[in-house]
Amino acid sequence: MIPKNATDMDLGRYADGHWVPPQQLRLKHTIKLFLEIQMLPDRPIVPKLSRFINFAGNKSLKYTEKFLCLNEEELMDHAARRISLHDYGDSYFRQGLTRLIDSIKQDVSLTFLGRLMQRQAIAQCLENRLQFVEFHRKKPDIFKQPLNPPIIVLGLPRSGTTFLHRLLAQDPQNRGLYFWELIRQAPPVNGKDSRRIKAKLEYTTFQRLSVNLDHIHVIRESEYEECIWLMATTFYSGAFYVLAPVFSYILWCMKQDRLKVYEEYIQLLKIFQAATPDRRLTLKAPAHTGSLPEINRLLPEAVLVQTHRHPVDVVNSINSLIYWAHYNVVERIDIKKMAQCHLDMLQYEINRNLLSRKYHGIEVCDILYEELLADPLGVVKKIYHKHGIPLSNMAEAKMKVFIAANPQHKHGAHKYRTDDFGIAEHQITERFEDYMEQFGYRLK
Repeated sequence: MIPKNATDMDLGRYADGHWVPPQQLRLKHTIKLFLEIQMLPDRPIVPKLSRFINFAGNKSLKYTEKFLCLNEEELMDHAARRISLHDYGDSYFRQGLTRLIDSIKQDVSLTFLGRLMQRQAIAQCLENRLQFVEFHRKKPDIFKQPLNPPIIVLGLPRSGTTFLHRLLAQDPQNRGLYFWELIRQAPPVNGKDSRRIKAKLEYTTFQRLSVNLDHIHVIRESEYEECIWLMATTFYSGAFYVLAPVFSYILWCMKQDRLKVYEEYIQLLKIFQAATPDRRLTLKAPAHTGSLPEINRLLPEAVLVQTHRHPVDVVNSINSLIYWAHYNVVERIDIKKMAQCHLDMLQYEINRNLLSRKYHGIEVCDILYEELLADPLGVVKKIYHKHGIPLSNMAEAKMKVFIAANPQHKHGAHKYRTDDFGIAEHQITERFEDYMEQFGYRLK
């Protein structure tokens, strides 16, 4: 009820017909200011080499602008001419490509280096698509074979998926996918395979242009990585969001029909199966978490393993990772928008996951983050026992070596706070109440 003596200023303090006392309003305003003061800078200092490239690039834009242009038709024509292939296969990917380009233009102000990297990433994915279609045409028998049931590690990001995936890949019977083969999937039909060398050169360049992120996530061209890089060929992939804050693209992506994307994903996996037919593909991506219906429909016998961690730690950690992934490619990081995007995205994916498990009876082996830290080999034995997979002495020995060589914080502790990103813990936990209740996580 509105007090009779309310002033015009007081009237601005009503929400849904309820009066907010001035002292409560001041408290909320103080909290908001405190959170903003505690936030990370929106313009972090970038490495000297990156600053030099941006300065030189901006000074020569009249000569370089045509090489940075993001025009869909021009990009496709250029990729086709570059490798002398012209068949892109099913055109469904073009909607994702269009959305991606629009998002880059509308959502973010990229640095010169950022524009250069985005164009290169899109061009490489278009070339990958052309080569995949050509490989399919020349090696049709590979794609007629069914895909053997793989192990797929999923779960919220920053919940131990990478460590578990790389641990499982130590088993000689399992086949993880290296970063160098994920970013260029189809080997040449004839001639020398230079994919690994190219990936090494690209990674070395990236290292020189960026801060070291090993304490957050170790990436090497010869390390096992996740499927978002493989799925970039479909242009429905979180890989593009890792490279730049394309907010509208990633939020659009997650609400699209995923069946066609996963059908093509399975076709891409068959390339790797053909190279090592006697080994079980071992895959991982947090992006699979909300896609259980599609995975279950197309790969009903897949071994599904889902990791779990407290949502506050998940959100803070992914905020930190993406902040440092983006800082080098944008003029300014919109930290609040980034944090909000992550909340929306993770809530949508985990709700889709929980509903799929509840109403479709999809069998998943659940692993808590704390359980994985305490006894990683025990976790592997739990997974193998549940699915009747034998664990050889050699596999166990290799896993023990991997565990000993990769303790937590090997590359330094990953430090982050909720305050860094202008949000409060209750804003996170209220989004994940059902998830926290189901897996036993309490308020911090």
